[in-house]
Amino acid sequence: MRLTANKRGQYTGAAKRQSAAVVSDGATIPSPTGGWDANSPIANMPPQNAIALINWFPQPGYVELRRGHVIYADTGTGSPVETLMGYQSELKAQDQLFAASAGEIFDITGGGAASIGAGYSNNRWQFTNFNTTGGSYLWMCNGQDSPQFWDGSTLTTAAITGTGFAAADMIYVEQYRSRLWTVIRDSSKAVYLPLDSIQGAGTVFDVGAYFRKGGYLQAIGTWSTDTIDGPNEFIAFVSSYGDVAIFLITDPTQASGISYRGTADIGSPIGRRCLCKIGADLGIISIDGVLPLSQVMTYDRAALARAALTANIRPVMTDAAQRYKDLFGWELSSYPRNTMAILNVPLGENSVQDQFVMNTITGAWARFTGQNANAWEIWQDRAYFGGNDGVVRLADEAAGDENQTLTADMRCAFNYYNARGQIKRWNTVRPSITVDVNLSTIPQMGLNIDFGTNALVYPISFNSGETIAVWDSSIWNQASWPGETTRQDWNGVTGMGYCASIRMTVEVPWSENARTYQALKVNSFDVVYDRGGIIG
Repeated sequence: MRLTANKRGQYTGAAKRQSAAVVSDGATIPSPTGGWDANSPIANMPPQNAIALINWFPQPGYVELRRGHVIYADTGTGSPVETLMGYQSELKAQDQLFAASAGEIFDITGGGAASIGAGYSNNRWQFTNFNTTGGSYLWMCNGQDSPQFWDGSTLTTAAITGTGFAAADMIYVEQYRSRLWTVIRDSSKAVYLPLDSIQGAGTVFDVGAYFRKGGYLQAIGTWSTDTIDGPNEFIAFVSSYGDVAIFLITDPTQASGISYRGTADIGSPIGRRCLCKIGADLGIISIDGVLPLSQVMTYDRAALARAALTANIRPVMTDAAQRYKDLFGWELSSYPRNTMAILNVPLGENSVQDQFVMNTITGAWARFTGQNANAWEIWQDRAYFGGNDGVVRLADEAAGDENQTLTADMRCAFNYYNARGQIKRWNTVRPSITVDVNLSTIPQMGLNIDFGTNALVYPISFNSGETIAVWDSSIWNQASWPGETTRQDWNGVTGMGYCASIRMTVEVPWSENARTYQALKVNSFDVVYDRGGIIG
């Protein structure tokens, strides 16, 4: 064979038409435990992250289908439940759960709905549990009605006196160093009550001079941290324009007991329920994202985007803040039982809400849909939400969402398999999945190629080979008791291009049998593909 070199030293002729042999190769792709990533470039996303993670939740070693919800109590109003309040006494058996809807407050502790108060102007109460030497109380205010407190048996109007404010204008409450501190609606005034008291003479504490950008006092929170003097608890006053004034107050009645520590600058907070304790830190929902107060005091505002808890989902968080910041329903809840921080995001007033959910261990995010929640409450370590229809639901409980289909969609990061310039043909994928032995729903899988978004998905080859035992029906020594099994079955896929993203979906229709959660955990994916040569 004659080979001819051109001026650049490149061979031409018959040799040019020759190509290397097609090579079959394989790789293991991690489950997207890094969570939903809306911030990284789509062509350079870490392989452990996901372009979309809808109704899947990232755990440290796997990604699992979120648990569904069941109906817990119906207030019968047909109107939105806009507040859930948990009363927590010294004895767990005496704890109670309340819902506010249609101008009433209902005791829904046992799943029923008994009215304990009616005739209120709105249902958007802020509240706190407050233990005093006289007992345990649930104290609440809403900025229009006189503040109320529950003592375990009776709902009573708090008798509050004082000058420079009206008690009915108290719209937010926080406890700090054995005192109740409240916010006066549409003002820069905080009002504190006497030590160890749920009523009595209130005293104005005006923080307007510390708000450099102006605005009114929106919320009050507390923050614990270590100082040179040891552990200390501070109080933070958050303005509507994003000033956060920090104080250490040991006794507000004495000038020597008040120490101003500085004012931080953040984006405007979103919603009246913009604060949430996350461990010792304080999370703030703002147009800059969800910010930990410990970082707010360290960084200037320009650098806060990188320090925000929502850094990995910054573009979608920014978009949601711009579109929906004026809607009711923004709320951040810490749910330790399943290591979640739940950010409720209203997409419509009293209509549709999503949740951006963070794993508090790893910081990985997911998006939950199908849970239209106006308000959340973590009560006795369980997560409850109030719906738009007067119904309270127990979340994180079932295999599906009561009376509707739970739909989950996972779209892993695009992967070039260490060969960006080579075309590849994908042949088979083997997902490693841990499931209950009687999983009733089969996941579906497909590939998105070269940044496509709508890959067709097909049911995966899946057969646990076992049937769960049913009490008083199954045959002894033959049927299997409930448990989990790991399946690794090869599945044919089709796709040709430079990079691919594994997509897995699942639909869980509701049935009465779905009240018991069935685990579905995705551990990893083994992938086989061809590369090199001429693929066709």
